Formats: sequence, structure tokens, C-alpha cells
Amino acid sequence: MISEALAKAISAFDDAALATIANTGLLRRAQRDVDSGKATLVRVDGDKAELNVDGQTVEIGPTGPAMASCNCPAAGVCRHKLASVIALRTLAAGQDATGGDNAEEDEVPPEQWLEDITLDLARKYAGRPGWRAGLELLEEAGAVEPGPTSFAVTFASLDEPVLVLRGQGMEGIASKASKARRKAYHVAALLAARRHLGLSFTIDEDEGQASSASPVRQGPARPDPAFLEQVRTALADCAQLGFNIAPLPIEERLFELSVSSRADAMPRLATLLRTIAAQMRLRRHKSYEFDASEMLELCAIAYAITHAVEREGLTLAQHLRLAGELRRNYAEPERMELIGCGADLWHSASGSRGITAHFVEPATGEFYSVAMARGAGQDPSFNPREAFRQHSLWQSGTMEMLCHAHIVLHNAGIADGGRLASGKDVRAEIIDKSTEIERNADYVQSDWAVLRDDLVKRFGLGVAGNGLPQIALIAPAELARPQFDELAQKLLWPVRDGAGRWIALTIDHDERSEHAIKEVEKRLAGRWSGMILVKAFQTGSRIELSPVTLFDGRKATDLALIRPTIVWGNPQKSGPNLLGWLQRLVPDPGRAFTYAQPDRSTSAIMDAWRLVLDRLEAGPQLARMLDDKRDAHARRLNDYGLGSMAEVLSSATDGKTHLAAAYALLIARQQRIAVPLLA
Repeated sequence: MISEALAKAISAFDDAALATIANTGLLRRAQRDVDSGKATLVRVDGDKAELNVDGQTVEIGPTGPAMASCNCPAAGVCRHKLASVIALRTLAAGQDATGGDNAEEDEVPPEQWLEDITLDLARKYAGRPGWRAGLELLEEAGAVEPGPTSFAVTFASLDEPVLVLRGQGMEGIASKASKARRKAYHVAALLAARRHLGLSFTIDEDEGQASSASPVRQGPARPDPAFLEQVRTALADCAQLGFNIAPLPIEERLFELSVSSRADAMPRLATLLRTIAAQMRLRRHKSYEFDASEMLELCAIAYAITHAVEREGLTLAQHLRLAGELRRNYAEPERMELIGCGADLWHSASGSRGITAHFVEPATGEFYSVAMARGAGQDPSFNPREAFRQHSLWQSGTMEMLCHAHIVLHNAGIADGGRLASGKDVRAEIIDKSTEIERNADYVQSDWAVLRDDLVKRFGLGVAGNGLPQIALIAPAELARPQFDELAQKLLWPVRDGAGRWIALTIDHDERSEHAIKEVEKRLAGRWSGMILVKAFQTGSRIELSPVTLFDGRKATDLALIRPTIVWGNPQKSGPNLLGWLQRLVPDPGRAFTYAQPDRSTSAIMDAWRLVLDRLEAGPQLARMLDDKRDAHARRLNDYGLGSMAEVLSSATDGKTHLAAAYALLIARQQRIAVPLLA
């Protein structure tokens, strides 16, 4: 008779789990061995059993087939181990039927055995890089199917679900994930299962959440030269083949490097490597979401970081900017006087959603923000609109009240990027619940050339860039009727500065923006001349500007948070205003705007960037056919006084030199990035 502990543990390995651990064909062979009587129990020693399966000796315990031993020459989980599990399951069922030790056993609820796998155990199992990678993969988790002995969690990038087995801990989670990705997927599966049951998985400061404390910082750790060289080699291989056939081994190598212990001191680089690996997967699957230009930017920046962190004489601040930090560190000013500029509702493609309020400090002209947000699948009851209007912020009122008020903030922590802490120690004192922003204030932009220079400075260049959207307040001198961009599927709203330059503000043309578009059109009908809070994004060689809030004196309208007007008794069915959308396609009888063309040197840089992409997408063999074009682009760059860049482009023959050329061109593109000028 087998022990209760062994019977209970083995029962977790149903056929689905065994097929995941091995494969379906091997499982069928093992079942035939059991059916033909080739699996017999030899002896039981405590919680371990010895079986003879088709002449082979198998020793197995509560940890299941993965940790069992068999004297056959096969590597991994063989059919003899699988047959042992099937045979022990049959014996355990027989004991229950005859009133054995397990007959009166109460079923353990899934909440209990899942909670036994504590988050501390999961962190120790995965290590810090693997834990962070698991948190990123959590956003990709799909359906969670609970069963009596397991939780099946599906992921878009895996063909079969990950199985969290009862009583097997982190080591016993079963999946088809590769060795490099296994720990990250297993962490993500555990967190997804806990989330499904409503169990807590609070992410502490070490996993990147905000901290109101400022830890004592040590000097920069010396990076491992061997590890950095491995990363450079992997990135070079990615440049050679990742844009063409995107081989799985290169993707796996990038991911494995990102979760290695040596990447622990460089979280920024680790995140870049995982993002590049994800882009390679999209390329291999021929997904429309794959962006070759974005992937080249990521590869070039990651490659540059591996060189930059090895420079002598880096200060602590420079090292932290290059390597990244595991937690958000907040400085603690004594007092801040802020003016609310509006709020923006947002959601990401991965499922994260939230609401962000924006503020400006009149004394310095610096912009700050605070957010209420949840990750994909976290807290299903969280509604950003309700949080905006109901949840208290800074012990003083709702975000709806504060985001347009004149306030003094006490004990406010500020992180990189102007992120304000929202902890319990922060308190806001309201000076004026409704304030008016001065049109001639220093932080209000009315000259688009100055606006462009300010945004470029805040975006940063290359490895010094933060990749974050920026906020600006603009005061147009004239407005024009919005026009529809059929290619981008966006509404272009032309606005002019005092010097006569027109730029385009863009609004996504979908159901969510219908009320925002109507609000803009209403303002134009009344010859409106207020101010606009815009959010700026870097998109290739152009800055995209999106309106967030409209200001009319002391009144402000947040475009993403407009409440639709309800007319009681209106028989018209609710839904998208298709007629209004079609009318916007009619050309404006007045001035027709088009995007202004870049100058010739900028065009030369953009064309050279496109050439590098073409060579990488063609692959190493066909790239030779583009050598003449490469030399022609190099001569063109040289003609415009860009000799150093021309030399780097001319020498681009392999993965590393292509990445060096791409980084040089990336810096040049960012230096020349322009606001969306219209002609």
C-alpha cells in the first residue's frame, strides 16, 4: 500500500500534466505498457516507491516523474517514469475504493494549495531577473482554467498551457516553455492563477513599484565584460538574421541573457533584450504588429549601452541612467506649489489602464504627473473614470478636484520623469479650486520652434533618452477645421503660432474619441481662442502631438473624460456617429493642409536609415546586392557635411557594424526630429 502523501502527490499528474511534461506519443506508449501489465510495484519505502516497468527500475516520490530516477539510457522523462505514475494513480484509486488511507480525505480547495506556493518561494525559484520577466509576461496571460489538481494558464506565445500542479510547488509547474523562458512563464502562470482566485500578489519595492524612501546608493557596480560581450554578440546575430528569418535560437539566447543573474545589475538592458526577443517572435510569426524600425532602434540602443557602461569615470547618476534601477527613487522636497493642467484617461494594448493627472510648477515651468493605474487583469473592479471622480488623492480630495486646482503639495516625492508619489505621507493644500493659467506664462508655448526645442531636450538622445511622452501647454494664434488623414486613420487639427507656422494635433478617429472630436468642433464653431494641453510622443522622425485638455479661462475640459449628454426620451439609438465621421471626410473648402517635407540633410539621414533596414531585412546574402546603394548614401551624407556618419555607414558589413551605423543614424534622426509642420 502506498502512502497517503505519495498517493495525493501523484494524483496531481493527470494525463494533461504528463503530456505537458513529456509528449502525447510517449504518454500513449506508457499507457500501453501499463495496460499490458508491464508496470508492477516492487516495494514502498515511506513516501517513495520502486516499480519495475518493462524490465527497467524506476524510483519515484511525491515530486513526480521529473525528479524520478530510471536506469534506462533515455534523458529526461522517459516512458517508464510516465508508466510508473499511471500505475501508482491506479493503485491510489483502488485504495480509495476499498476504504484505504485516502478514502476519507477531504478535497483541499484550490485557494489553499495555490496559496501554499508563496510569493517568496516564487521569487527564490526565479531569481530577481526571472521574477521581473514573469511580471512582464503576466500581461500576456490569457484564460485561466481551474481544475481539481491543477490550474491551466494560456499564453499567446505558447502552443500549450502552463499547468500549476497541486502540491508540486514552483519546481513542479509543467509547461512546454523553453529552458531559457521556463522560470519567467512559471512565475507569470502562478500570478495569473492567484489573480484568477482573487489572491493577493502585491509587488514590493524591489520589483519596481514606487517607494517614498530614498535608499542609500552605493557606487556603480563594475559590469561583467564577458557578459556584455555575450550580449553584443547576441545583438549582432539578431541584426544579421533577426530581421529576416528570426531564428528561434537567437530569440531564446536574448531572453536567456535577460534573465541571467549577471543582468540583475542592468535592469534597463534586461528589459530591452526581452522586448527585442518579443519583436523577433512577432517577425517569425509574420505578425502585422512587428515594427522593423522600432526593433532596430531597440537593438542599436541596447548595443550602445553595452559599450557606454564600460567607460571609465562614470558618475553614479550616469551609471544609473545607463543601467536602470530596480525601484523608483523619490526625492523629498519640503513644499511644491502646483497648478493642475488636466487629466488623461489611457489604456495599453496589453490591458493596463489608468488615469493620469498633470500639473505644472509655475516657479520653474516643470511638468509633473500622478497616476492611478492597474496592470492587465489586476483588480477587475478598478474603473479609471470612477477612480478619477471618487478616490481620494493626497488626503485632500478627488483627482477630479485637484487636477484643475491651485495647490501646495507637502512631503511630495518626485521620481525621474516628474512622477509624483501618492503615498499616505503626501498632503495637498488647496489654495484655489478653480484656477486660470496665464496665457503669457513662461511655460506656455506660443512659438512652435521653441516648443520643438523644448521637447527634444526633454526627450533626450540615444542612451540618454527616457522614451516617455512629454506634456506641454500651447497657446495657438489661429485654429483651422480638422481634416481626416485616411492613411493614419486620425483626425488632424491644424493650429498656428504667431510666426505663421502650422502644426497638426492628432486625435484617434474611433468610438472612444467621438465626444472629444465633437468638443473640438464645437470650439471651432465659436471662434475659440483658448489654450491646449498636449501630450507629445516620438514617432520616427516626427513628434506626434495629441490634445488632452482645452482651457477657456478658468474652465477646463478634459477631452478623454467628457461625460456624454443624455437626452431623456430621445428615440434615437445610441452608437457611433457614422454620419458625422463620413462628413469629416469631405475636404475643407478653405485651405488644404499637407505635411511639410523635411530638409535635404534630414531626408538623407532618413534614407540612410531605411537602407540599413533594407539590408538587415534582406539577410546577409542578399545584402551584398545593396552595397552600391550603401556607398551612394554614404557619399550623399558626406556631401551634407556628415563625414563621420558616412564613414560608419560605409563600413557596415556585419551585425556589429550595422548596429553602430544604426545608432549613429538614430542620434542624427533624434537631433532633427520635428513637430508635425503643415504646409
